[in-house]
Amino acid sequence: MIHCENLVRIYKTSLFEVVALQGLNLEVATGELMAIIGNSGSGKSTLLNIIGGLDLPSAGNIQVANTNLLKLSKNELLRYRREKVGFIWQNSARNLIPYLTAIENVEIPMLLTSNKNNTSSAKKLLTAVGLEKRIHSRPAQLSGGEQQRVAIAIALANNPPLILADEPTGSVDSQTAQTILNILRTINKEFGVTIVIVTHDQRIAQSVERVVAIRDGKTSS
Repeated sequence: MIHCENLVRIYKTSLFEVVALQGLNLEVATGELMAIIGNSGSGKSTLLNIIGGLDLPSAGNIQVANTNLLKLSKNELLRYRREKVGFIWQNSARNLIPYLTAIENVEIPMLLTSNKNNTSSAKKLLTAVGLEKRIHSRPAQLSGGEQQRVAIAIALANNPPLILADEPTGSVDSQTAQTILNILRTINKEFGVTIVIVTHDQRIAQSVERVVAIRDGKTSS
């Protein structure tokens, strides 16, 4: 599913430059549930942004589902992000539109890719994450864990082959975190979607198939 070879990402300003990734290599198999663990500043979020098509490397190669991201135009990258990748962010404000209900939030990405009535599909996804009774609730009426479950449903909205989760349990308590991880495991098995979780939480290692540590912009299994 994911092939990263000698990835380098350098951020430059007029005063200094920061090397976020330096020769990073990573392989992720189709259907895998894995975690990338590292401290703040290790380069893990930069890697996630590159895999998700939100950023491009300064050097190296990146392929996702046999697609070379470096050869895509801006419009093709936009289509890639809409159709091939589902994103789950730690900050619920980045996942959800506050004035829309849960089901309306899930329908938004569907509307961007088709003109169909997607209410039935959105209901099925919210039911899959255990929120069938909260579909008409707005984000402010939901707990942090419930908001993250809506975010998972949104990530699945266009049936992407890949989900990228950036600290999905970072803003909830340990019990709620375990619930979210259990849902991700279930989604991984039932939908066959590849899931990559970026986190600094070592406990997640017990809930995934494989853990890759990242330090100083490089990985080590």
